Amino acid sequence: MKFPTIFAVLALSTMTALAQETPPVSAAPAKALSPKQQITGFYALCKDNRAAEGLQEMLSSNPVVQGNDVTRVAQAFGQLVSQMGPFVDFEFNKETQISKRTVVIRCIAHFERQPFTNEYTFYDPGNGDWRLVHLRYDANLASMFLEDLAPPKK
Repeated sequence: MKFPTIFAVLALSTMTALAQETPPVSAAPAKALSPKQQITGFYALCKDNRAAEGLQEMLSSNPVVQGNDVTRVAQAFGQLVSQMGPFVDFEFNKETQISKRTVVIRCIAHFERQPFTNEYTFYDPGNGDWRLVHLRYDANLASMFLEDLAPPKK
């Protein structure tokens, strides 16, 4: 009867020793998200009534932005969005490639009470790590589309 117990202890101690000798398998670094992926993730959080959290996550990707500023802006944004009713969906409206490392993307978010425009400026310092460097948002669509609404110049 002692043989199975001794064997189990011996096998367990051997497996433990092997586990300690084996270097840990490191996970591959997470692939940086593209601007459109970040925006899509943000709106997914809006759908879950977590707009402030989503914006805070996006703003936190920028090492220049101070933590307390991120929190303050995200909270104000969350309060504004909460007044528009439940989130319905969003559309990418316009994408402007300013340079190979800078892109501006405009989206229209549809809420139950009204649409809302967000314009995101992303920057990649050269390593594929796109970060949000500027956000412009407005519930007044006309102010965000002035150039599109202006009559053609003669």
